[in-house]
Amino acid sequence: MRKNTSMTPARAASGLRTRGRAGARATAGVVLASAAALAFPATASAHVDVDSTTTAAGGYATLTFAIGHGCEGSPTESVTVDFPAEIGSVKATAKPGWDAAVSDDGRTHSVTYTAEEPLPDELRDTIEIAALLPLDGEAGDVLTFPVTQVCTDGELLWDQAAEEGAEPEMPAPQLTLTAAADDAGAGEHAGHGGGAAAAEPEDDEHAVHNAELGADTTSSADEQARAIGTGGLIVGVLGIALATVALRRQQRGSKG
Repeated sequence: MRKNTSMTPARAASGLRTRGRAGARATAGVVLASAAALAFPATASAHVDVDSTTTAAGGYATLTFAIGHGCEGSPTESVTVDFPAEIGSVKATAKPGWDAAVSDDGRTHSVTYTAEEPLPDELRDTIEIAALLPLDGEAGDVLTFPVTQVCTDGELLWDQAAEEGAEPEMPAPQLTLTAAADDAGAGEHAGHGGGAAAAEPEDDEHAVHNAELGADTTSSADEQARAIGTGGLIVGVLGIALATVALRRQQRGSKG
């Protein structure tokens, strides 16, 4: 007897649903794998960035350099930032857990931060350095800051300048200047206390003058108050004396 091998509509629909779910899972797996493959190179190629509180030529800026990762998994032990010759002066910012040292060869400056404990590859950190941007700089000028990242195993040199909009494999941090601000000099001196010091003599003169006026006014008011008080006391004494005399006269008249 021949078995009926034909598939009922219900079984066919069930088979389609099963194959559909399997296909969806396979597609989702491919998408996740592709996303992971795309994300990994982006993480691995993260480079050293720089951010600045100002980009105005001649301004006194605080430059923040961000270290995104170690050297292919190896922790970071030190970071050295080389400054272009156009930078007039630099000053390292104290950072807990790091030792900072400034070097000057008479033409350029460099700042090295050395970690007391190596920075793990999976952690990110930043360092801050104050710098005087070029006084004769113009809008559009590009400053390049080569960075040497030394790790427990190996090192990375971020020293390649971008050309024609194409990012190199190991790009150096760069900063594009803007036009000098009119109050850049005033802001710099004010930050060092110069602006406040310049304003103090005039302010002190006005303060002393106002204090003298206040003292004169207070002195005059006190003198007037004392004069009025003294006059009132005299009038009171005279009034008592006259009342006493009138009372005695009245008593004498009654006896007579």
